[in-house]
Formats: sequence, C-alpha cells, structure tokens
Amino acid sequence: MVPSKKLRHSFAAVYAVLGWGALLTWSVTTHRALSIPEWVVLYTLAGLLLLVERFHIPVTAREVVISLETVYLVAFSWNFPLKTVVCGGFLYAIVSSLRYKGNWYTQAMNALAYVAAASVSIVTAHQLAGFQTGLNIMNIPLLMAYFVVYFFVNIVVVAIYLVLQTTRENTKFLLRSIFSVRAILVYTITLMIGMLMAIVIQNAGLGGAILFTGLIILVAWSYGDYFKMANHFKELAIRDELTGVYNHRHIQFVLDKWFAAETPFAFLMLDIDHFKRYNDVWGHVQGDEVLRKIATLLQEHSQTGEVCARYSADEFVLALPGSDLDELQVRAEAIRQAVEQMELPGVERVARTRLTVSIGIAVYPEMADNKKDLLMRVDDAIYKAKVTGNNQVFLYESVLDEVQQDLVNDDPEQEIVRTLRVFLAILNSKDRYTYAHTERDVNYATALAKKIGLPEERLRYLRLGAFLHDIGKVEVPTEILTKRGPLSKDEWVVMRNHVELGVSIVRPIQSLALCLPIIRHHHERYDGAGYPDGLKTQNIPLEARILTIADSFDAMTTSRPYQRKRNLEEAIQELRQCAGKQFDPDLVEPFIEAVQALGILPSGSQMDLA
Repeated sequence: MVPSKKLRHSFAAVYAVLGWGALLTWSVTTHRALSIPEWVVLYTLAGLLLLVERFHIPVTAREVVISLETVYLVAFSWNFPLKTVVCGGFLYAIVSSLRYKGNWYTQAMNALAYVAAASVSIVTAHQLAGFQTGLNIMNIPLLMAYFVVYFFVNIVVVAIYLVLQTTRENTKFLLRSIFSVRAILVYTITLMIGMLMAIVIQNAGLGGAILFTGLIILVAWSYGDYFKMANHFKELAIRDELTGVYNHRHIQFVLDKWFAAETPFAFLMLDIDHFKRYNDVWGHVQGDEVLRKIATLLQEHSQTGEVCARYSADEFVLALPGSDLDELQVRAEAIRQAVEQMELPGVERVARTRLTVSIGIAVYPEMADNKKDLLMRVDDAIYKAKVTGNNQVFLYESVLDEVQQDLVNDDPEQEIVRTLRVFLAILNSKDRYTYAHTERDVNYATALAKKIGLPEERLRYLRLGAFLHDIGKVEVPTEILTKRGPLSKDEWVVMRNHVELGVSIVRPIQSLALCLPIIRHHHERYDGAGYPDGLKTQNIPLEARILTIADSFDAMTTSRPYQRKRNLEEAIQELRQCAGKQFDPDLVEPFIEAVQALGILPSGSQMDLA
C-alpha cells in the first residue's frame, strides 16, 4: 500500500526534527561550551546564511540548484569549532523555515543536509590530518577525501528524505539527477568556492567573511540585469507566456530525455471539454482566465520532478516519473474533480453544470516503447474519454493488446500483430468512429462466443477477424466514410464493396486465412437478403453470424448524425424482432444474456466532441 501524500509529508517532518535532534545532541555532548567570541561567530554565521538565502544568490545548472549556504558552512567549519557551526546552522534553519509555513520541514531538511555534510566532512578531515586545524590547500588527498565525504553524506540525508516524502519512482528520478555529471560538477565548484572563502577567513577572520559576502552581493547586483535578461529569454523559450507552465517545445525535450535515459514515467493529458464553445460565448479574455486557472491547479497537484505543460490551445499535460497506475488514476481523478468544482462565470450557458475536463493516461514502458507510440496511446485514451460523454479519466487500453497476449510468441504470430497495428492505424487516421466501433465489436463478439462455448482456437480467429472486418474501409473515400447523413445509391455501392476490399487486403497474409470468411460474410443476413453472396441460415459461417449480431447491436446503440441512439431495452427488442430474419435465432438470446452482463460499451456522438 502506498502511503498518502499527507502521511509521507508527516514522515518527512519527523525525519527533519529527529535529524536535527541527533546532530545537536552529538555536537553538544562532544564539545565544550561556547565562549563569547564563539557566540559572535555563531550569530554572524546564522546572519550570513539568512542573508544569502534571503537574497537568493544560488549556483545553478539547469535543474540542479545548490545555494551558497554550503559555501559558508564549509568555510566556517574549517576555521571555527564544529559546535559553533552546528548551532549557527540550526538557528538559520529555524528562522528560514518560518517563511515556508506548511512546508517548513523542507527548508529544515535542506539546512540539515548542508550542516550534517559539513560536520561529518570536517571531522573526517581533522582525523586524517591528525586533528590539525586550518586549511592546507596543498594537501590534495585530504581535500579529495573531504569532497567525497561531503557528497556522500549530503546524498544519504537527501535520499532518506526523498524516500519518506515522495514516491519510489520519483525518488529514483531525483537521485539520478543528483548523480548526473552536471550535478557533481556543481557540487565540486561550490565546495571549491567554500575552500576559497575558508582561506579568506583563515587570513582575515570574520571581517574577511563579511567582505566576501559583500563582494558576492555587489557582483550579483552589478550583473543582475544581465542574469534577468538571460533567464527571461530562456523562460520564453520553454514556457507558455499565458499560463506560466512549460510549453509544447519543452515537454517534447523532456520526453526525449526520459526516453533516452529509459526512465519509466506516466503521461497524463488533460483536454478542456466544450472550451471552444465557452470561448465563443464569453470571449478570449475569459477563456484565457480559464486556461490560467487550470494551469495553476495542475501546478498545485504536481510534485517535485514532475513536468506540467500546456500542450496545445486547450490541452495540458503532466509528465510524472514512475508508473504506479493506481496512484495515477487517483491523482487524475482528483484533478478532474478539482476542475469541475472551479467557480467560473457562465458555465451553465455552455455545459450542463460546470466546465469539465477529459483526461487520458498512458505509461512508458508498459504501453509504448517510443515517444510517437506514447503520444498515440494517450491521444486514444483522451478520445475514449470524450466519446463517453466527457468529464472522464481514461487509462489507455486496447483489445488488440489483449489479443497480442493470447498469441504464441513466434515470428508468424507476431507478424499478425504488426499487420493489425498498421491496418488499424490507417483506418483510425481516416475515421476514428470506425476504429472505436471495431474495438467494441471485438468485445461484443467475444462475449457471445464465450457464452455459446466456442472453442479457444476459433475464438482467437473470431477476435482477429472482428478486428479486420472493416479493414476494407481504408480504400473507401474519406468523404463517403465520414459523411454526416444517409449515403446516396452510388455511395452505398462503394461502401458495400468494403467487404471484398477487406478480403483482398488480408488474403496475401497466410496466417490470417481463417479470418477471410468472417471478413467477407459479416454483412450476410440469416434470411439470405445480405451481401456480398446472399448466403442464408447455416451456410453463413458461425463466426460471421456472431459478428453480424455484435456489429448491428453496436450500430444501434451508437449515436450517428443520421441515426438515433437506442438504449439497451430498445436494442434488445430490435434484436428479437429481427431474429430469423437478419440474425441467427439460436444466437440472439445468448447474445442478449451476454450483453446484459457486459452492458453497453462506451460510445458517444461525434457531434459532441469539442
């Protein structure tokens, strides 16, 4: 069971308190009382730490930020008693944590990591040097040992905190960033600056430390405008100016980086329902305010290491290291509910109650092994969320993936899967309704086949045939395939040819030979009035008769511009009326029983997609 976010934060707070307790206890019990000059050093150190932290003078390298507090703790630990440094760091931790309010423990942990690393490192250095004080810059082995110990202690303290405060996958991601070459380089530079300051203090005392601080602040102020300008242009390149979150370019960069590093992650895409209509009614000013509010909400629901971005006009994404599906769905549902509860003017004139979002989720590597496939998966999940009536969270799933698991892992069988994916991708690009309709047909046909006890081998080819039964529509002109109204006589002739076109497409694939009768005859009628061959009764292959019922039932229960959607009771009544005419009468009642247990699978009006 994964601890809740609140519980993890409680663990982190307890850890920060206990860590400081242990460090202070060790320092107080192993060192003599402070003298008056040492109290002066203590308060000076705490003040300087608060000064550099308050004025935000960091050493940065993209994602890695190491504040100059480290510099002061290193410098002072080389020149003053350890107890003074620890107490000064503790005083700094208390005061600086007050600004963080509910997240006070985060700053307390940061200070703990700095002070603990400096303390253990200087004790190690003194032992190696025979307890001699003062910094000898020419003692390279000693300095190297100091660097290694500092880095190790800092990482251990931070790693324990991350384990307590965030998820396992997020911890792995953050630690991988800390151990990057860039992070180690920044650590090294920071420690070198600390050594430089230690030499200044060694020769000039506290006055040298104060002058060193003044120099840093003057340099920061002198070049402040240049830093701001550089950061401004950098932010413009990677952030959306309207909402403040990252833009499409940056999320693509992040995805490329995570794929290259083979980092498991989840990709959550959020699409605002009816946003175009809302924009048309209330104008772009109010529409922009909606985008800003949703971006702020997403940032509030994101954690360290996660990336929130505006993907397109009314789409946002959240990339999260790790792939815990249960937690992902819980978090996505929390975001959906938070958006639904947002107070916005005039939503009652656009949607039924409130402005809502549809959310799709896909994860790497479980659902895709490259960026293109991942984006297709999450787009498919969004589509399914839309056609179920919007305001839904959908985790990507495909019946094709289930079929792939049923196939034997040899070359011929895997060729089937690759072929299916190519065909379905082509069909999906032309008509998304047909693609979704195909998946529902597979489920309906499978439910009936299992109900009547169809052997497993025949069931497998029924599922494959159901996937391919409309593949001939890839040759049907798009204007006919997606026409928003009844077809003309000539158009209907073209449409009817899709069964023979489908057979001609699949016939060259020897391993799919048993699917050909299903593809060719799924529009035959039990009374012989169907096409293309006018077969009747038992002359129609059983699998084709099964698919005919599934195909017709889905057509009846799906909204189309030229056809009213029937509910379950109406569809069942239609099935019974057509038993012995269009459908095999021996299959109608088993199908009704199967579909009553299964329920009508999600579908929606194409006209409602906004």
